[in-house]
Amino acid sequence: MEDLDLRLPGNDVDAARLVAALPEAVLILVDDQVIYANDAARTLFGTDPTDAPLGVLVQGWRADPQAAAPALASINRGENPEPLPVHVRATDLGDGRTVIVLRDATDLVRAREAEEARALAEQRYRSLVEQIPAVVYSDDGEVTTYVNPQIEQILGVTPQAYRADPDMWLRMVHPEDRERVKAESDAFLAGEGDDLADYRMIRPDGRVVWVRDRAYAFRDDEGHVIWEHGILFDVTELKEAEERIAYMAFHDALTGLANRALFEESLGLAIGRAGRADLSVAVLFLDLDNFKDVNDSLGHHAGDELLADLGERLRTCTRDADMVARQGGDEFLMLLGDLAPTEAVATATHVAGRVEDVFRTPFVVQHTAVTAGGSIGISLYPTDATDAAGLMKHADAAMYRAKRAARGSHAFWSVT
Repeated sequence: MEDLDLRLPGNDVDAARLVAALPEAVLILVDDQVIYANDAARTLFGTDPTDAPLGVLVQGWRADPQAAAPALASINRGENPEPLPVHVRATDLGDGRTVIVLRDATDLVRAREAEEARALAEQRYRSLVEQIPAVVYSDDGEVTTYVNPQIEQILGVTPQAYRADPDMWLRMVHPEDRERVKAESDAFLAGEGDDLADYRMIRPDGRVVWVRDRAYAFRDDEGHVIWEHGILFDVTELKEAEERIAYMAFHDALTGLANRALFEESLGLAIGRAGRADLSVAVLFLDLDNFKDVNDSLGHHAGDELLADLGERLRTCTRDADMVARQGGDEFLMLLGDLAPTEAVATATHVAGRVEDVFRTPFVVQHTAVTAGGSIGISLYPTDATDAAGLMKHADAAMYRAKRAARGSHAFWSVT
């Protein structure tokens, strides 16, 4: 190695000793040829790098004494085939010599690679999240820190407006659901409850949206929420389908009236209330007279039109609290509940009279006026029976009694 004069002006400290003791690898070059290497350089390269051109030792970087910032390059460490990333900085000594300082940059490269991987994963995650047909959100338990663009399509508000207003979520919850949802949310954040049940939200345009809110909380050692991540699905179509199925299960498809199953359930409840409060219940059983003639002469579509029109008329004959149902075919049922025992017969007679009145106006089916009539049988709780099956059976029997006596009339199972 060339004998170098590295003494610092005005200082007795031997600079050569300082350079030799530096933890960084130090090379001194003349015309790109290494003429000096300290111990750290020998350790870094795994060999003595003197008498070798810098370009052979360091790949991917050319010495530039004017470079202001260090550059990343790589070196081969002896017999190790894996390149080692290094930080390289050059300084011109002004006498034709250049000082090169190299530092192991493995940690820096790994950090950069990790950051690039994190950024790529975040990009992929964001791309995926922003394509999910649901509202994805993150918050710290109080403030929303992220919400995907789908919120605008589902809830009608922009992500920016939603993040800027911490109270917007609860304010958009339907007033009928708000108290329950607030209690469930507070319990969830406190670690005392599970996901929120389905609830309704009202968009700014007034449309009601059913949502299913599924959240996951990340907590500290004391159980406090550090941040919360969740996804909110639009289940409006599902809820509407469930409502339609439930409606169809208990309603007649032709008239929209309650069906026999719902009538029997409601009658059982009415009997229970009446038994506890010493009240009475009336059941009216209506069967059309000669309805077969309408089907035979005008067809079943005409018969369906008549039944649908009759269903509408029957609704006007009772109180809102009462029930009108279609038993099937041309048979209809009426439930009059919560009646005073002394007024049960009079009330049932009055309703039967109103039903008879609706037949006085002809039905118009397929542009043809059709006259129809019906016979009504009436049974009373607790006079005639104390259960739903008995009341319906006796009302049916009373209806046949009315048909035999005079079509278009009504009759009680028993007269009190």
